[in-house]
Amino acid sequence: MQTPEQMMVPVSPRHEVLLAPEYAQLIRYAPEHDFVMRTITRREANGLQLMSAEMVIAGKDTRKEFPLAEKYPMHFRKTYFPGRLRGDPSAEFANQQRASEILDAPPPIGFTTDTFRSCFVPGKPYSRLTPFGIEPVENNVQIAEEINLATAIGLWWLCAQAFDELVCLHEAGLVHGDMELHNIAVAPSPAEAVLIDFELAKRKEDLTPEEWDKQVRNDFTELLKESVYLQCALGRQPGPLADMAMERMAELFPSPGRFERRIRRQAAV
Repeated sequence: MQTPEQMMVPVSPRHEVLLAPEYAQLIRYAPEHDFVMRTITRREANGLQLMSAEMVIAGKDTRKEFPLAEKYPMHFRKTYFPGRLRGDPSAEFANQQRASEILDAPPPIGFTTDTFRSCFVPGKPYSRLTPFGIEPVENNVQIAEEINLATAIGLWWLCAQAFDELVCLHEAGLVHGDMELHNIAVAPSPAEAVLIDFELAKRKEDLTPEEWDKQVRNDFTELLKESVYLQCALGRQPGPLADMAMERMAELFPSPGRFERRIRRQAAV
């Protein structure tokens, strides 16, 4: 239950979080500069800092510069440092804006020459929810044999939703470019899987047909592997996600036979 000192704060058009009193005060009365609530990740190379990603509460200067920072003062901020090897924040902003329009995903908030800001999805990355993905890959069959049925069904539902979002993205002429399982955010309210982090996204018109086809296939790879593991638990599933996974089984795994046999046996149970 919310106490008088706590505050529900919108962090995207569909999501809210409940903030503790000490943070709620910073929402009501903006600090002079951004307040860093939590550092999510840092990238370094040879001792040189390249990037930091943080959850922040926008300061007065940020709220003045970016209108959406006033509406969503608690948001995601990525800061790039000299020496980074990836694209510029303006391109990331454009990619996120386009993805937001296609998927109704959380929109970007703004950018400068060295920062990118966006609304975010409260929840957890899918990679922290799945028990699969261990090496050697054949050992995932044993995990499938032990996983709880309700858990497997829930994970399958999330994968199917993420797959549908990828299909929509591709049909609209955009590839994600970094479609790892940690770039699927799972929100509890509303319960949904949301694609995030479009830093490496590419538009179809900027690629050759061969490059486009390759990147589309790469976008699906990790999700297809996950769907194979889940079908080892559930048995053969209907629909385009399962069909594509079975069609590409030989390229997904060096020895697909064990997965195929397990899926057939489970379907017969």
